[in-house]
Amino acid sequence: MAVILKNFFRMTASTLVTNNVQIFTKRSIKSATSDVQIISTEVIKPSSPTPKHLRTYKLSLLDQLFSKIYVPLVFFYSANCKHQYFSKKSDLLKQSLAKTLTHYYPFAGRLIDSFSVDCSDHGAAFIEANVGCDISKFLQPPDMELLQQLIPPSPQLSNLDVSERELLAVQVNLFSGGEMAIGVCFSHGVADGSAIFNFMKTWGEITRGVINDNDNICNNNVVLDCTSLFPPVNFPKPYQIVTSPQSSGNIVFKRLLFDSKKIAALKEKVNKEIGKFNELQATRFGVVSALIWGAFIAIARERKRAIDNKLYSHAIYYTMNLRNKLNPPMIPQCMGNIYRLVRAEWSLAKDDAIEETSLLREVIKAKRMGREVMHNNEYLGFIKDMKETWEDSRSFGLTSVVGLPCYEVDFGWGKPVWFSVGPLLLIDLAILTSTSDGEGIEALMVMFKEDMDKFEQEPSIMAYASSNPSIFIGK
Repeated sequence: MAVILKNFFRMTASTLVTNNVQIFTKRSIKSATSDVQIISTEVIKPSSPTPKHLRTYKLSLLDQLFSKIYVPLVFFYSANCKHQYFSKKSDLLKQSLAKTLTHYYPFAGRLIDSFSVDCSDHGAAFIEANVGCDISKFLQPPDMELLQQLIPPSPQLSNLDVSERELLAVQVNLFSGGEMAIGVCFSHGVADGSAIFNFMKTWGEITRGVINDNDNICNNNVVLDCTSLFPPVNFPKPYQIVTSPQSSGNIVFKRLLFDSKKIAALKEKVNKEIGKFNELQATRFGVVSALIWGAFIAIARERKRAIDNKLYSHAIYYTMNLRNKLNPPMIPQCMGNIYRLVRAEWSLAKDDAIEETSLLREVIKAKRMGREVMHNNEYLGFIKDMKETWEDSRSFGLTSVVGLPCYEVDFGWGKPVWFSVGPLLLIDLAILTSTSDGEGIEALMVMFKEDMDKFEQEPSIMAYASSNPSIFIGK
């Protein structure tokens, strides 16, 4: 699934505004394999009005940092849905989405400024689409350019003012064979991975009737004020994390599948070695992170030699969920960006062998140090350092949704057979997800093409990962 994004954001369609939703009409890929046609759009508002005292949702520092980014996802379902029943299923999804938005009301709001969201129930975009081909054409093997057509266009790319852009958009797609795909696009400014996937799981549970109108989700409010933990600041733009569609011409996406048996064997091996030092045990996430980081370090060493040894170290920055580490802990479903970035570093001063065990020990060490919540000034300095090292290829970012309920998003026609993150234009990024059986790990890599070509040839990648295998759907 390597795709160069030269024409990724060119839409051969007209834009219009219907019911205050900016959409792309007659947006399609016409090729030998697909034809995605938008058939309707509307706005879904919370089923119950948001109380007046809750109509301003305050953004924390971490929300502010990521308020320019939207997260695209798509979930595939193999259950057969006859075309005459598609409207009924879609109506059920609309009704349950309205009920879910009552609990997660900031998703139906609009950004007022860099400090708050207006939660006056503006609504979320809901798009219906027909796909003129079988689901297998999209999944054998997955094609990122085709997958993009199943996900709502990111509001980030619209010409609307920020205060008019949806914070959530949904696209329900029906394939010619009766299978379905649900694409979603979330504002990262009000939710991180834990909040997003638990929202999707809750939406599914409400659709199935597991949660009824009288239930308060987990007997807790999922919308919390996190500004006391991470007070918002009026910081300059260089601190903000943004994507760059303008520089997408040479960006490549590549999906890798890390073999579950090989990863389990490597995990057992390194755990025996690090166990001698009484350190935390390695996880699937840790092992795959070390393999990917080792390949990045090898590329950095080659670049170091090409620029007269001006690179002294290489770092990995990865996210760590703080919900269960706070006192008192927060529930997994709560909205907001409640995590921190941690850093592990590797010296490039010597050409020592890059051993997975040594890299893994650095990752584990960083995880242990990352348990403490930083103060604002410390965190802003950390973000500034990260951006500087990222911009001159001295680091890469890694985010993981391993362990989140990605495959528990069930609307009543079974769990997804596969799910994927859509294109995020953040260079030198790895996004890790679990496979549907919970044993293997998939990695979506985002790199410049010249680096991706080298990355794929690294022994650690070739030995443990396969490039974009097909997803086979049982009938």
